[in-house]
Amino acid sequence: MSADWRSRFVATGRWCFGDRRGLVLWLGLLCWFGLTWQVGIFINDTYAMANTLVALTEGQLHVTELRYSLTFGSQPGLYEYQGRAYGRNYGMLALAVPLVWVLEGLATVVAPRLLLAGLWAGVGFVFVTQVAEFAWFDRSRTRAVGSMLVLTLFAASVLTATALPRDQLALVALQLSTMLLAATAGLVLYRLVGRFHGRRAGLAAGLLLGVATPVGFWATLPKRHTVVATLVLGAVYAFAVSRTREGDAALRARAGAYALAGYITWIHAYEALFVVAVLGAVDLATARDRSVRALAVLGLVLLVASTPMLATNYAISGNPAQPPRVLPGVDTEVSPATDGPTAGPDATPTPGSGGGSDPPPSPLDVVRTLVGTVSTFAGRNLAGGLAVLTQPERLWHIFVRSGTIPGVSSGANDYEPVDLAALEAMPLLAGLAALPVLAARRVRARVDETLLPLDPRDWSPTRQTDLLVVSLAAILTVVYLPRLPIHSSLTVRYLHPVMALGVYGVWRVPAVRAAVSDTRWAVGSYLASVAVALVVLLAGIGGLGLAVGEAVQYNALWNLAAAVVCGAVVVAYTVSNRVPDRTVAVAVALPAGFASAYLLLSGLVYFRYGSYAFDVVRVLADVLPAL
Repeated sequence: MSADWRSRFVATGRWCFGDRRGLVLWLGLLCWFGLTWQVGIFINDTYAMANTLVALTEGQLHVTELRYSLTFGSQPGLYEYQGRAYGRNYGMLALAVPLVWVLEGLATVVAPRLLLAGLWAGVGFVFVTQVAEFAWFDRSRTRAVGSMLVLTLFAASVLTATALPRDQLALVALQLSTMLLAATAGLVLYRLVGRFHGRRAGLAAGLLLGVATPVGFWATLPKRHTVVATLVLGAVYAFAVSRTREGDAALRARAGAYALAGYITWIHAYEALFVVAVLGAVDLATARDRSVRALAVLGLVLLVASTPMLATNYAISGNPAQPPRVLPGVDTEVSPATDGPTAGPDATPTPGSGGGSDPPPSPLDVVRTLVGTVSTFAGRNLAGGLAVLTQPERLWHIFVRSGTIPGVSSGANDYEPVDLAALEAMPLLAGLAALPVLAARRVRARVDETLLPLDPRDWSPTRQTDLLVVSLAAILTVVYLPRLPIHSSLTVRYLHPVMALGVYGVWRVPAVRAAVSDTRWAVGSYLASVAVALVVLLAGIGGLGLAVGEAVQYNALWNLAAAVVCGAVVVAYTVSNRVPDRTVAVAVALPAGFASAYLLLSGLVYFRYGSYAFDVVRVLADVLPAL
């Protein structure tokens, strides 16, 4: 490789990953996700998504081949228009299309199962070589030991390999796309937190996002929530960068934030509406450059980013403002041999969709449909969410304790209470318990010269980013409260982007950052916490003979206990400087360890729904209790 190409390659790597730590974090998270990766369908919605992905790889939007289900009507998430079935979340599926082509091309020369093992081993080798470059490791010894470990796992995967049909590669690509995005979420959070609080805190935040939060749980389960969470974090990061730059560099970063927010429209226009609205409001309130040129650039970028959604909607229904989600659902049972479902008696066209001979809608009709849709859904859910805030018992079940919830049917989960509340799914949120104390201090400092200026444009980049994060978290929580609690949410998945933002909030707390002041102690505390959690949980599952719902709730109670300890110590550290940093490290590591144990046991014990991508993991899982 010539020096010129090498310098370009390094520059590209730095732009993507920031530095070697970012690359190692991204690769390490991919390896972690692979430990519990099962090739299969866990949520019913995935049937429609996988079949729609197959259609996209064949160059069409409508579904004709039912590779992953027997009938059209058995797939929630399919919508009918003029006798054809369409999926949703096309922006998410489009990211997986190149992966399908690559995997299918490689599978012509390598068996699919061995191909996956080889890819995992390749990522592992690169991870080892990059880790070996850090000064605190012996390079040659680290490479030798790490390479031997990766080679051993690869050989074990090959020796235990079972057949993986080639027609499963589209599903594999779909899962792999969300794994890549989940790892990218950790990388983005590393760079975001690291920009304000140093690389050590940033690395800890990014790592824990992947190994101790629901982001890790959903990494191999292809749902839109992981993609949206990553894009939201990316928009926040671009916003933060824009506040630390001047001139055209700041404008480019602002445009990047709008581009990422605009892309969400192609995945879920409803969520994108609120993300774009909040981003625009906070950006205009805090930006120093509000010139016509800047606003025109940002508006153009947002329009271009939304063009794929508008084009897809137009190609499906002839109305760019009408996403597939508002079309009639497919509720017919037809043979896979047919070209698509036949509209049932209740499947009437929606306003603006017209019929086969209807002319295309005028721009005024498009605007009218868009305004009507926004006012109907957004207004109703905002009002409903604010009403839920007055219902303490309901909020308790959403955010603190799940269990068996009155009025919420668990029939879809075989009557097993496997859904968790927000704090149970992410006990690290207990670190936010210090926020009231910190807020009280700021109120008492109102007469001090350190008081925030009244004009948000004069705030520091950190405070401006905090404003965006709090605003996004608040609106994305309120608009989904009317739907919660709900069965099959597992980790309150509708609040997935909020939880990702919550990790940023946790690491803005000084007490939590103090936990990583001693790196060795922090790492040792976390590893010990994971080991203790696995022993306690496996002993309870085996000794008490728990069913899957009971096991999940048993895990949830331990997560809550760890959260209480973490919250108490973080508050004590914030109130008094007498709490040692090492004590805080243990307190923060405790919920992180139990959350990591939940992620491991979810893939190895609690939920077995498919074949493990790497058969060496299957051999290990067979030794553990089966529920």
